[in-house]
Amino acid sequence: MTVSRTRTVLPAAALALGLLTATAICAPAALAQSGGQPLRLFPLPGQGGNQGAGQENRPPAAEQQPSQTPQTLPGTLPGAATDRSAPAPTAPSQSAPGQIAPVRPAPAAPAQTDSAPSLRVPMPVPVSSNVLAAPSLDSLGIAERGFGQDIWNGTPRAVAQRLLESLPELPGSHALYTLQRRLLVSAALLPPPGPEEGPEGTVLTIRAQALREMGALDDLSALLASLPRNAGSEGLSRLSLQTDLLRGKDDAACATARNAGSTYGGVFWRRAQIVCDALARETGRVDLGMTVLREMNVPEDRAFTRLVDAVMGHSVVLDSLPAPTALHLALLKAANMPVPADAVAGAPPTALVALAEGDYAAAEISIAAAERGLALGIVSADRLAALYTAYPATPAQLAGAIAAAEKRSDSASRAHLFRLASEESLPLAKAEAIATALRIARDDGSYMATARLYAGLIAGMQPTGEMIWFAEPAAHALYAANRPEDARPWLLAIRDRGRFDEMAATAWLRLWPLARLVGDDTVTVWEDMALEASLNALMTAQPNEGPARAALLAALLDAAGEPIPSTLWRGWLDGPYIQATALPSPTIWFALENAAAEARIGETLALVLIAGGSDPLGQIDIVPLRRIIQAMRQADQPKAARQLALEAAIAHGF
Repeated sequence: MTVSRTRTVLPAAALALGLLTATAICAPAALAQSGGQPLRLFPLPGQGGNQGAGQENRPPAAEQQPSQTPQTLPGTLPGAATDRSAPAPTAPSQSAPGQIAPVRPAPAAPAQTDSAPSLRVPMPVPVSSNVLAAPSLDSLGIAERGFGQDIWNGTPRAVAQRLLESLPELPGSHALYTLQRRLLVSAALLPPPGPEEGPEGTVLTIRAQALREMGALDDLSALLASLPRNAGSEGLSRLSLQTDLLRGKDDAACATARNAGSTYGGVFWRRAQIVCDALARETGRVDLGMTVLREMNVPEDRAFTRLVDAVMGHSVVLDSLPAPTALHLALLKAANMPVPADAVAGAPPTALVALAEGDYAAAEISIAAAERGLALGIVSADRLAALYTAYPATPAQLAGAIAAAEKRSDSASRAHLFRLASEESLPLAKAEAIATALRIARDDGSYMATARLYAGLIAGMQPTGEMIWFAEPAAHALYAANRPEDARPWLLAIRDRGRFDEMAATAWLRLWPLARLVGDDTVTVWEDMALEASLNALMTAQPNEGPARAALLAALLDAAGEPIPSTLWRGWLDGPYIQATALPSPTIWFALENAAAEARIGETLALVLIAGGSDPLGQIDIVPLRRIIQAMRQADQPKAARQLALEAAIAHGF
């Protein structure tokens, strides 16, 4: 909501009263300090002092008559020479003793000349701003993880709510995933809801549900923990219960089931109470709950029924769990049953994170969940590294890990190869294992996740002379993992070697654009010759696809803020002018253009995420990619914009 900021001017009468009060308070102390002689607070006529333009000799405060509060002209500051609200200065008059001198009109101030400095205060320019509401339930968030509280300034509540509802369930980029997570946890102010915008807390529920859909369990848990007592709706209470179960906080979840279950009587709450009764081994209550559930004539959840029986001590076989929920996983863990193999493939993001981070019977299930979660950007590389490290391996299996990984690709071979790279003490042998893992990952489409997994190991190595062959894959993997500081020593080694080594010089041309995309100007300076050489190398290596790939790389550099010569595009005008490209609705692009130009940060970022969607970056065309990255820079996110540009370049094979 946009309103004008009004100025509040102190009335002159109040100002004069304050001065009279201060004089009355200070007078006794002043007399005491003067040794009994009256201390004159104002100069006598003719004793002058320095008088500024528009100032007159004033009589003592006691001789002034109180006046009514006059009107204050707009644009006037209290106490200024142009402040028409101040009492007009008067000259002293000859009066009988004990009488108050009449107030006479003050003489007109002398006309201003060029030689005399003006004391007039310039008329303040009216200021307009968007005023947001006071903090409310919808403005709750995690300040240290999100953006500022004014990101929705200038955006109507209905628009913000619609944009938040339209965010992708799971962005197809690590950079965009981080951006969406930060937007959803931001403690940002919103105007109060209108009659048709739902009750207070509607936007908070939308944000919490979006965090659940993208598997951000830590952020979701922290957001729900900020809720005031008894402030949650049914949707928020359900999310709180599910989150606690997925994080192993059964007592907190069951407390929610008892408190909210008595208020909300749906199927979910019936099942939640049955789960809590089963965890407490309350046989009678479980039987009663299952009877009530059958009487509600809801479709049977066979996996739920079997898991309840297993927790209560019955012999049960569960060979399939295609879409596990928080209730399923809580019962599965309580029954100490193995997770069915199909649970990982069909698990929604929150369940996938729980499977990767929980302590379940089969290590292969947790590894498979962590591998899929790392590829989606919702599980950390450290978690998968810990699971790989704990995976059992014999000395013979470690010795043959490289050959086994090249022959077949499964969880066991990947775990053994990582263990070999982690435990190998010889730098050359360690580098060989890492290079093999990166090469296999390029072939099977898991390169970005594998680079993040091995980045910590690479960062601990040194680019010595015997390791120069490993410098390019090492630097490239570190850039893919968004660790440009760790990539710098390897890039420097390539640059220095390239002065007399043609292979190193070629590697430098391939890596130079990545260093520029990330903004690392401590290693590379911008050179038109280097850009031209890099693009020419691209077109030489791939004559058919080279021009299109060169245009993509130049567009990414331009979007990231690097100076692309305006004449560059002319050299490619002989290519095809028409290209079929799938683009979002034009409305999205027009709205994004407007929001970015007017610096509406939250609106811009939400539209960026909607435009990016859930498709992998390698499937997004050059034109929308460039506009998305530029909009991120306009929204004061230059580092995230460069990260997205770098990620897009690597996803497109650079």
